[in-house]
Amino acid sequence: MLPGGRGIDGLDRLDVRLVALLGLALLPIGIIAMVQTYRVIDEADSNAEAALAGMTISAANSEREDILRIRGAARVTAALVPLLLDDLPGCSRHVEQFVNSNDAVSFGGYVDQEGILLCGSAAVGEDFSEAQLHIEQSGLDTGLIVAVPGTISKRNVVAVTQPVYIDGVRQGYVVFSIPQEPLEVQRATENSPLPLVTLTYNDQGDLLSEWTSDPDIDIAGSMPNALSLAELTTSSQASFEVRANDGERRFYTIAPLIPGEIFAMSIWRPSAVRTGGLTAASALLFPLLMWLVSIGVAYFAVHRLVVRHIRLLRQRIRAFTMNRRILAPDGDGDIPSELREVSDAFHLLTERIVRDEADLENSIHEKDVLLKEVHHRVKNNLQLISSMINMQVRKSPAPETRAILKRMQERVMGLATIHRNLYQASVLSRVDSERLIADLIEHVIRTSDLEDRGVKLEVDVEPVILYPDQAVPLSLLVTETITNAIKYVGTPPDGPPWIKLSLRYEESGNVVLRVVNSTQTPMQEIERGESSGLGTQLMGAFVLQLDAVARIGPQDDSFVVEVEFQPSDFGEAA
Repeated sequence: MLPGGRGIDGLDRLDVRLVALLGLALLPIGIIAMVQTYRVIDEADSNAEAALAGMTISAANSEREDILRIRGAARVTAALVPLLLDDLPGCSRHVEQFVNSNDAVSFGGYVDQEGILLCGSAAVGEDFSEAQLHIEQSGLDTGLIVAVPGTISKRNVVAVTQPVYIDGVRQGYVVFSIPQEPLEVQRATENSPLPLVTLTYNDQGDLLSEWTSDPDIDIAGSMPNALSLAELTTSSQASFEVRANDGERRFYTIAPLIPGEIFAMSIWRPSAVRTGGLTAASALLFPLLMWLVSIGVAYFAVHRLVVRHIRLLRQRIRAFTMNRRILAPDGDGDIPSELREVSDAFHLLTERIVRDEADLENSIHEKDVLLKEVHHRVKNNLQLISSMINMQVRKSPAPETRAILKRMQERVMGLATIHRNLYQASVLSRVDSERLIADLIEHVIRTSDLEDRGVKLEVDVEPVILYPDQAVPLSLLVTETITNAIKYVGTPPDGPPWIKLSLRYEESGNVVLRVVNSTQTPMQEIERGESSGLGTQLMGAFVLQLDAVARIGPQDDSFVVEVEFQPSDFGEAA
């Protein structure tokens, strides 16, 4: 806990302090002046950035118009090719006429799927299957705008392609190429800055054209550090300043020439877009000083009038939270009335909470006592019922009746054991399954002849804490499975008969109850009336109550009952 701050010694009269503070509080007007000045500078920078982006678009506008015009021609030609395939010379004349009428276009033609130029302005019949453009275009359903080495002109060109479809099947593509020439970048005005580099590229990051203000400029070194051209695509104009590959800071403006396809980028010195440092510092210095003074005044006021009193209140809250200790209210005479009301209200609240908690603890104690008494009386009643059944067993002459009544008595005593564990538990809402099963096993051993028959019983139970809504059916299930195992246990040829019970957690968080008994040679005949199938029905009902998965059946020379369920809280089980 932070120590409470000590107030600044000073004026004692609140009105004098407030007058002085209000007089000093007028200084934040300087902040407004600083913000306005900053906005003016920021707006000037934004206008400069917009101007640079406009220059970037302007520098590449001629190339953009050429590409758009040629792409339109490629689309028209791609639509006409299916009509001209029967007249390939006529197709070539059409393409040649367009190429000759446009100085920007150096070549045009139609290439089929195998890479053969079927018609074109030159080299008709030539095989382009090994050309870079044909390899990139193959398999694409859309056109390309890409810079590639010219197969015919033997110089770098910008190729514009458009797929050709006949009856919905792709048959080839139309291609027009533009010689890759340097851009022409000029100043917008006499005082406008020139970019260091201007270049155009497609959405794949292929460079289409470039321009540098100085032939010695390294374009690769001027590119943004750790960013490729393919990553510098945007749907709208963008600008940013980062460190370039050569370690210098550069300012970059990016503008889409053809949205999603062709982009232009200019690289500038940071000084081209920033307001002069001396001018900006001079404009911001005085408002900044005013802001600092206002911060000092605000700190003094808040600390003196609010913070120190809040710290005292916090100490009282923490003392009450830690050990329910109620500290006296802040007796400082200069505490503002609003905080004094909060302090007094908190004092009343703590006293009420202490009283209510005491009442709640009494109520909980009474409830626990009552609940334990209920479980105790239920246990006593079940034991009384067991005694009455035992009397009836002694008076019954028929073996079938005695077997049924004896089995019923064991189930009643199992219920009594459960309720005894519930009222003996320190926390009534949770039951220790390890202790509960131990008591059940002790009861089963006491009421059976396991020791006389030489049956070896192994119990391996992990401490599994369950809520009563699962502990009760689990206990009844353990009683039924153990009783069933005792009834049908057999003697193996290599040792004494045995029964194994385990309850443990799985890695998945589920709990698995497993009861295994040896089979082979039965130890006793099952008397008539002892195999009514009621135990199996009860086990099935208890499995349903646990929302469990049961696996029951013979395995090797034993009989296995395995039940897996997920421990849940009372709300889930309800």
